[in-house]
Amino acid sequence: MSKAIIIPYRGTVTDKSRLRSNLDEIILERLLKEVTQNVIHEVLKIRGIDKVYVLTQKSELEFEGNFEILKDKGKELNDSISLALEEIEEETIVIVMADLPLITANHIEDIINKYKKTLKAILAPTADKGTSIICFRRKEKFPKVFGRNSSLRFKEFFERNSIGITVNKYNKAYRDIDTFKDLIEIADNELLSNELRSIFKECVEFEREDK
Repeated sequence: MSKAIIIPYRGTVTDKSRLRSNLDEIILERLLKEVTQNVIHEVLKIRGIDKVYVLTQKSELEFEGNFEILKDKGKELNDSISLALEEIEEETIVIVMADLPLITANHIEDIINKYKKTLKAILAPTADKGTSIICFRRKEKFPKVFGRNSSLRFKEFFERNSIGITVNKYNKAYRDIDTFKDLIEIADNELLSNELRSIFKECVEFEREDK
């Protein structure tokens, strides 16, 4: 069963509006790029993955690693993913959000292994009931529900269509970054890598000094 991981990367121009109110563009761009690079780095550690795609509107990326660029043809994330799924051939798809600073290869592998055992879609929820990771069969109809409360909406759609799905219990590794409060709390988390810790500290200090 062929497997692919898709990492949506929509850039930093219009993304993360709530963070942009606290940080200037330069430091925000650095933060999001370093977090995305870390996600790519962890994904590439996973064995048995046939393709790793970065879904983006950019024709070139500065990230390191052996991945393929998958052209983002949508106006918003749900359309982007739906169109991308029509272009790839792998049977098992894992979508991993790019803004997960605490995620590791082991967390993602646990989700993939759980899927292999149960053959049910597996979803990792964020703290606010969004979606950080979802693993599913590409041939299943995929709902356009990314956004607010998406983990609940995925579960409702899959169950309504008699498609097996398991929503994992929330794990702090699934935490994404949307607000300045997230940065403060993640900066002290023991799961945060040394490489990311310095940029998180810089962001927190930038906001405090700006006040």
